[in-house]
Amino acid sequence: MKEKSYVARLGALALVLTLMTTCLTGGTLAKFVTEVEGTATATVAAWNFEAAGNGTEFTGIDMGRTAYEGDTIKDTVLAPGTKGSFDIVLDGSGSEVGIDYSVTITAASDVDLPDDLIFNVGDTTYNLGGDITGTINYADGADAMKKTITVNWEWDYGSDDTAALNDNDYAGKSWTLDIKATGTQVEPTSTTA
Repeated sequence: MKEKSYVARLGALALVLTLMTTCLTGGTLAKFVTEVEGTATATVAAWNFEAAGNGTEFTGIDMGRTAYEGDTIKDTVLAPGTKGSFDIVLDGSGSEVGIDYSVTITAASDVDLPDDLIFNVGDTTYNLGGDITGTINYADGADAMKKTITVNWEWDYGSDDTAALNDNDYAGKSWTLDIKATGTQVEPTSTTA
């Protein structure tokens, strides 16, 4: 009979411990819970990049219009001894990001230019096919994001030229320069760590 009482006591003790554990753990699982929902919005920056020449459409650049005028040469043509310039106007107005630009000028595939025709951008000699690069920083205002690149050209007169070494091969020819302007968004930099 003693065995039954130990088993009964152990069973009763296990039941009491189970009830106590359930009460204690039931209280530790209680918590406050709150859910909050909302939205996040963003506006993507505007982008605009255009190019024009001498205030006209990009294909309207005429080098001859800056040549000498008067009694020694016909208006709007080039000849040895003339010089001039043309503008390439880059316009990022309306863009909300800075713009890295690259401009390349090359002779059209069917055009042969004289060796003594020199191009300069600013104070630097420009070799056709090279890149003219820079940045237009983001700024507000109507003309704040415009950049004018002035390309100067000069065809040397060649006072030492001879009948065998001269520019006669270019007489009466038309020249075409291909101009390509590319604008790329400036990579953003973070002002916070």
